[in-house]
Amino acid sequence: MALSDSGQAIVVLGVCATVAISVVSIGRAYVRSIEAQRKGARPDLSPEVQDRMSRIEQAVDAIAIEVERMSEGQRFTTRLLAERLGEDGRGPGGPAHAIPRRSTGDGTNSAGGTNER
Repeated sequence: MALSDSGQAIVVLGVCATVAISVVSIGRAYVRSIEAQRKGARPDLSPEVQDRMSRIEQAVDAIAIEVERMSEGQRFTTRLLAERLGEDGRGPGGPAHAIPRRSTGDGTNSAGGTNER
């Protein structure tokens, strides 16, 4: 089975292209591995920066504790108001103490919803 000159040229080009693509792919993988090693080898932080980071961490922890304390107070207040207003959401005097709803006159409330119950 003899190949013509054009057939041999196509085979040679195919082999060269395959080798070139393989070399480029291996090269990119090698460069990425070197970059990953450089990113992993981070220089140590100075003691001043470590102290500052420690203070920031303590401040964030203190803020988190205060936010939790405020949310607990909000839950307590909400529970007290719910108990005081009763289950139907009206005050102890019945409908006279209920908060009136505002209406825009077109069948919707001021928030864009309907006044249907």
